[in-house]
Parts: sequence; structure tokens; C-alpha cells
Amino acid sequence: MNNRLPTTQRKKNINLWRKIHLYSFGYYKWLSLLVSVFFVICAVTGVLYNHHHDFDILEKGRISTTFLPDKYQERLDRTRKAQGLEDLFPEEANSIPVMWLIQDLHTGDIFGFWGRICYDILGIILVLLAISGCYLYLVRAPRPNIKRKDN
Repeated sequence: MNNRLPTTQRKKNINLWRKIHLYSFGYYKWLSLLVSVFFVICAVTGVLYNHHHDFDILEKGRISTTFLPDKYQERLDRTRKAQGLEDLFPEEANSIPVMWLIQDLHTGDIFGFWGRICYDILGIILVLLAISGCYLYLVRAPRPNIKRKDN
């Protein structure tokens, strides 16, 4: 029993996946650059988050909340109040741990609700492109002939 698609249907499917790859980022260079930056941020912060115990700066470092959105100072104040540290460690009253920022960059939470949604969409796109790319590579369908002009 042969479950393979007829040759014409198979070629149509392969051409569809090629178009998806081409139109996803092939024509939109600025979009692909922006998405690549988000992927690099996510990857680097993921590695840092995984190995934070290997670096002192990540374990003990702090970042001033003056450079960050207001929600970080509010979050810090809530945390200090919940832990009863409002009057203790006054030098840390206006700075957050580096790991808070790394975690928020990794999850997209630094950009709020829409940042998390954007990261989710980018993750789904990455999975689809990876699966379809593997499919195209494994099928090894003949590529369309591209005529090039010789100078």
C-alpha cells in the first residue's frame, strides 16, 4: 500500500511550502531583520538564564530603575513591602536584580502584554518555518530553473 501523493499533488505541496518560506521573510528584509533581533535576544537571554549561577554579575548585579519602565519600580516596591525590606537595604530601593531584566527580555514581558503575544507568534512562526524547511530538505524536490542574466 503506497501512501505517497501523486507527483502533481506532491509538486503543488512543495511549491506551496516554498512560497510560504519566500513570502514569510524572503521579500520583507526589514521584517526578517527585526524578527532575527528578537530571536537573538531570546536565545542569548535563555542561555544567560540557564547559566546565571556561573556568572557573579548575574547573581549579584543590579540595574537602576531609572533606565527601565515604571513598572519595575512598582514591582520592586511591592516585593520589598511583601518581604518586609522597606527599611532595610536602602541602597537597593531603586535597583532591580539583573535576572529580573533577563527573564523579562527572554519572555517578552519587558514589552508588556503585546510583547508576550509577539514572542508567541514569533515562536509559532519559527516552528512552522523549521518544520517546512526540514520537509523541503528531506523531499529534495527539483528546484525550478532560474535563468540568470550574464553580464
